[in-house]
Amino acid sequence: MMLKGSRGSGVPWRWIVAGLLVLLLIVLGVRAAAAENLGPGGGTRIIVGDEVVGDYRLLITSAPNPAVVGPVTFVVRVSDLQTGAKVRDAQVEVALALAQTGQSVRQTATHADAGNEIDYAAHIPLEQEGTWDGIVRVSGAAGSSEVTFVQRVTAQRSYTTVILVGIPFLAILVVFGAMWYARSGERKATQG
Repeated sequence: MMLKGSRGSGVPWRWIVAGLLVLLLIVLGVRAAAAENLGPGGGTRIIVGDEVVGDYRLLITSAPNPAVVGPVTFVVRVSDLQTGAKVRDAQVEVALALAQTGQSVRQTATHADAGNEIDYAAHIPLEQEGTWDGIVRVSGAAGSSEVTFVQRVTAQRSYTTVILVGIPFLAILVVFGAMWYARSGERKATQG
């Protein structure tokens, strides 16, 4: 079966199917890369999702997710249990310890680091990969609350990963380019 192109030449159906297959592979590859989160920013991990912990209702997140060596941002939102109002005058501290090495990091979360007057944030540089034991401590007029969690930190991804994901697409482009070049050579031979 031949389809007529704009120049009047026939296009075999297998070329159309091959083109659609390549388009499908590209779309699936882009979705897989997005799902793996190859970019530098990453998503957000919810440590505590608006739950009652001790004397407060807390929402605690960390970003990026997955966490990599470098700065990790912890955001804490504190609400009063009785009124539901956001607590803006609490003291919030984030502490992390790496049991394998004994290394520990402690930082106060502030509104200034969050960029608003509701959330508290701490940008903590984690320079070693591993499993960090974390604690978020909140204290204020209503009392104190403490949340323990585990933060896994992996090595930074390199461009090698991105290149390896792109190799199959490059190979497909080379094959189609060679097929196009061979086909254009056949046309010149039949015309000349």
